[in-house]
Amino acid sequence: MGSVKDDKEIMTKAFCDDVYGELDGMNMKLRMMIDELALTYGEESEPFKTFKRHLLELADQVEWRLEILSHACPFDWKGSRENIESIVSVKEPEVMTGPEFSGGYLGG
Repeated sequence: MGSVKDDKEIMTKAFCDDVYGELDGMNMKLRMMIDELALTYGEESEPFKTFKRHLLELADQVEWRLEILSHACPFDWKGSRENIESIVSVKEPEVMTGPEFSGGYLGG
């Protein structure tokens, strides 16, 4: 039988999973609605411009809540790893061949 602490941790992670799944689904649906709206009304129509703005505001709010959730849930929760970049953008240092020069004082 698990301890109270383990049970609480498992329940917290399950709650985080449920809320993350729901909010992520809402965010995706709101952004898909913008595409559907463009197909229905056309991107230059007034209804599209009005609804697009409102749908983007809602999607941004949901995305902001997702970010808050990822900080509020336990560190080892699987959703906390969803937005971590796994690609390193720093290049390896170049290997210099030949004499090495310093950019210091050259004399004079």
